[in-house]
Amino acid sequence: MRYARFIVAISFLCFANAVFACGPFVYSPSEYYLFHLVDLPDGSDGVFNPNSRENCLLWQQQSSSTIPLDDIYQVVYKYKLETLEALKSGKIPPEVRANKMARWLGSREGKEALNFLILAKNCEWLRSEFISPWYYPSKKDPVKYSLNEVAEMARQKANHYEFGDRYALQAVRAMTTLMQYSDIISFWNSIEKDIPEGFLRWMILSYVAGAYVHLDDVEEAKRCYKEANDLVGLLACDLRYQPGMSRVEEMELLYESYPDCPKFRKDLWEVLGRIEPNRDWEDDEQWAWRGDDREEIVQLAALCDKVLDGDQPADKAMWAYAATYIAHLRGDDKQADRYLKLAESTVKDRNLADAIKVMRIFIDAQICKYDKAYEQKIFGQLRWMQGMIEDNLDGEIAKGFRFYQLADNYSYYYWNDAMRCVLLGTVCPRLVEQGNTTLALQLANYASYTLVNEVNRVEIEFYLPEDIAKYGRQAAFNLYQYRHSGLVNDYDYCSDFAEMANSFSANALIAYADVALKPKTEFQRFLNNHSYIDSDFLNELIGTHCLREMRYADAELYLAKVAPDYFVRTNVYKGGYLSRDPFSVERSMWSHGVDAKLCFARKMNRLEQDMASTSDPNLKAMLMLDFGIGLRNSFDYCWALTQYRRGCTSYYRDDSWEDAELTQQALKRADRLLSKALNTFTNDEYAAQAQLRFCNFKTVKERYSNTLAWQSIQGRCDTYKDYHAWMWIR
Repeated sequence: MRYARFIVAISFLCFANAVFACGPFVYSPSEYYLFHLVDLPDGSDGVFNPNSRENCLLWQQQSSSTIPLDDIYQVVYKYKLETLEALKSGKIPPEVRANKMARWLGSREGKEALNFLILAKNCEWLRSEFISPWYYPSKKDPVKYSLNEVAEMARQKANHYEFGDRYALQAVRAMTTLMQYSDIISFWNSIEKDIPEGFLRWMILSYVAGAYVHLDDVEEAKRCYKEANDLVGLLACDLRYQPGMSRVEEMELLYESYPDCPKFRKDLWEVLGRIEPNRDWEDDEQWAWRGDDREEIVQLAALCDKVLDGDQPADKAMWAYAATYIAHLRGDDKQADRYLKLAESTVKDRNLADAIKVMRIFIDAQICKYDKAYEQKIFGQLRWMQGMIEDNLDGEIAKGFRFYQLADNYSYYYWNDAMRCVLLGTVCPRLVEQGNTTLALQLANYASYTLVNEVNRVEIEFYLPEDIAKYGRQAAFNLYQYRHSGLVNDYDYCSDFAEMANSFSANALIAYADVALKPKTEFQRFLNNHSYIDSDFLNELIGTHCLREMRYADAELYLAKVAPDYFVRTNVYKGGYLSRDPFSVERSMWSHGVDAKLCFARKMNRLEQDMASTSDPNLKAMLMLDFGIGLRNSFDYCWALTQYRRGCTSYYRDDSWEDAELTQQALKRADRLLSKALNTFTNDEYAAQAQLRFCNFKTVKERYSNTLAWQSIQGRCDTYKDYHAWMWIR
């Protein structure tokens, strides 16, 4: 390996089930996440979550876009009251002079903002004093008196000043601390129409809702909490709510008082997103996920039905979309289809409509009959999905692409993930079951290369000094440069397409190549446009499979079509595996590294023909020996003649080609030929020379002591053994 393979980060643990207990992990295509809900168009998830960043962003709008957010954060959240008062007096303390927000507050433009911040700092200090367990009020309580003053000042400025909503928030905070709940409601009713939408209004409403709770007006409290999107407060108004409830139980309570809550979108994605990776873990006969998720999925299915059967103003398309996927997880794709039709007929949101369309493609793949009509249907579906892949692919996504993410089926880019989940996880396996290997290979090629071709960029980090001297620490290549660079190709022979092709017969690959190289239909041309179509690549695949199937005449025919420089670009050549001599019992090298496969096919073809045509038993036996040695080596020491895997492509997959049926057939045939050859000789000299070829010195001594072969080794050692009899002859 000339450069380090990209290592999977721990953050990827959230994506899907691992094949191995310890990483790096490899996934199956069916393990891609398919359930997909994006945020609302305004970016909100409907949760009452005002935070420092939101506040700082608003301050940036209200001050100057040139002021860094960190400077704003330091002033608003970290500076003490004394520092702000110093700014008001015209003295900028030395320690804050570098802060642009502090300098702006000290200017004429920032005067009103500074006045507000001083009041807010006073309010917070007084509130903390008032609620302190060490605070003991008296009749003439200066703290309470001062907090009353702050509340009154804030109320006066809430309607008439630039920062009215900010003053209103300080007013209700002070009054809440003073437990002036009726005053809070009266104040809110007087200013409600003047407070703009936004997180400041949400915060004020949350305090107003709390006041209604203290006044035992739960319905008004719920209304305010709902408007503020304060779901924690809203749930707390329900006597059935208990901390520690499951997410689905909370959703059910929330639905009753807030049926169209935007947060359901996030909740559904999180619940199904947690369960989804486990859909291939069969703990019992009925469920395709772990037992500890079973109760929650049943609850969620029931909640979906409750929403869909009700007449509340809920987003029924979203709930039907969730119900569709739950039905699929439970193995009922006919029911999933019925839910999906409801989702399709009620959807209004564009992003949700796109996700529903992807689910339609997925469910169709489960329930449709795979005939010509379905081919036309999936053609249209793939054209739409291809458009989504291209339209949503931005520069950051493309820049972060790595081959292993596809080779190991990592979740990376939703649109490409979904397409691969449908094609590689469902459609291709079903086509293979039906014997339609050509279309399966076409779709697998498309699924493996659409994103690769679209990105057309390979970034590599180098570690060896000679590579760093040549390329630098990092280098980027387009696909053509990468394939011709002399670097190890980390994708073409370990993609899902290569995986599938590797499992098919040579005849299946020949049929596929005929269509791939000469497409006849619009569908075939569409797939080709987004696939990896290269005659050298395909002919090398076919030729190698013919070698594996011991079809040497066909192997010679197809390998002769491959350009010599293509063999140089293959990983097995770069690794030196093609320089191993397949016709040597001893593990030696030969000079046919570049054209090794073609030379091997030609010699094996000629040996096979000569074995069939010769009548001389000694010549036939020698031919059988050469053929048997070559055959055995091609599935052992010279494995690169017939296989792709070991040591040169995917490092973490279990590839047991050594135990494959074709391998066992070839080894048994080789052993039979070798055994027969050694028993076919009629000439002792030829027989002795053959035994010497296997370093079977004991046999030569005992059986052929009258030959020149014995004389050539006589006296060379004290003990004569048969060194390769155990390996070659059974």
